[in-house]
Amino acid sequence: MKQSKVSVIVPVYNMEKYLAASLESVLKSDYAEFEVIVIDDGSTDQSLAIANQLAEKDGRIRVYSQPNSGVSAARNLGIEMADGTYILPVDADDLIAYNYISAAVKVLDANPNVKVVSREAHFFGNKSGRWVFKPFSLDLLCRRNIIDVCSMYRKSDWKLVGGYCREIPGREDWDFWLSIFEHGGDFVRLPLVGLYYRIRKQSKRITDRKNDKEVIDILNKRHKPLFFQVLGGKLHYQRTYSKLINKIISIFFPHNVFVKTENIYLQKLVYGVNIEGDAKKLLRMNKEEVRYITFKEKRIHVPGSKIKKSLAREYFNPLDPSHIGYYEKQVSTRKMISYLVLTTTDLEGSIRIA
Repeated sequence: MKQSKVSVIVPVYNMEKYLAASLESVLKSDYAEFEVIVIDDGSTDQSLAIANQLAEKDGRIRVYSQPNSGVSAARNLGIEMADGTYILPVDADDLIAYNYISAAVKVLDANPNVKVVSREAHFFGNKSGRWVFKPFSLDLLCRRNIIDVCSMYRKSDWKLVGGYCREIPGREDWDFWLSIFEHGGDFVRLPLVGLYYRIRKQSKRITDRKNDKEVIDILNKRHKPLFFQVLGGKLHYQRTYSKLINKIISIFFPHNVFVKTENIYLQKLVYGVNIEGDAKKLLRMNKEEVRYITFKEKRIHVPGSKIKKSLAREYFNPLDPSHIGYYEKQVSTRKMISYLVLTTTDLEGSIRIA
């Protein structure tokens, strides 16, 4: 029986001390059908030379180089070049166990609904011991990254979500997992130690922390529908308490969103309407014209009561194929703003505003 091919993606930037050991750990895998794609991200040390030397000795390794563009761009390039059905990112200073790839493939082959397979891990280097992971839930994933980057998934899902975000200044794997699971699916953590994660002073896991606020701002723009559905509102800087904070805010400034489609891209248009800026501008997404029609009205709100029906909701017609949904929110005790979201070529004729 033919095995599913796995592409191991290894981005490299100035890792001459660790790269050889990392690649050798991958090459010791007991799974036969895999390739290793090394992307040198403009290293200024001997990383590229080391990768090329190992590629000359082992035909399973392919090496590419790019000007320094960041880890997201490096992973995306490697995955574009990949021939595998499954993708396993491995950082250039980490090690994997010989049986990790085969165990992960077995799960993905048997379970089409499983989107991501990970495993247990141990720290080494400046810290030792077990890496303790919280049990997976979408609720917890929305508030913290509970899946590390060295986890296996399908290349088709990478294509579906548009790859790793190049604009986010850290935690790009968290953003990627949120993109994966906003389309549904299950997560499996294998009961084996498959990763040995090196802790250094400049480990990415440590350096990413300085960008937390900027990361959260970008996550809110990219995953607003998921956060509103799971957390009842945006992800706050005090991430752990996001649900509680949103519940308190909703007492005084309630909001309501309705989208009549399961298309995640159209959902993002409706949920993101008041993030995007000018609510009346035309947008082009999926080759469709999209328009936000804005209504501002005086609606007195009693804190704790349900949001009153807005003009956008009144004009919304679920039978009209051009009507995607609406977004309504109380912005003060005496002011409501709502948006009707349309997709149509006849924008002006699709609704009459008295």
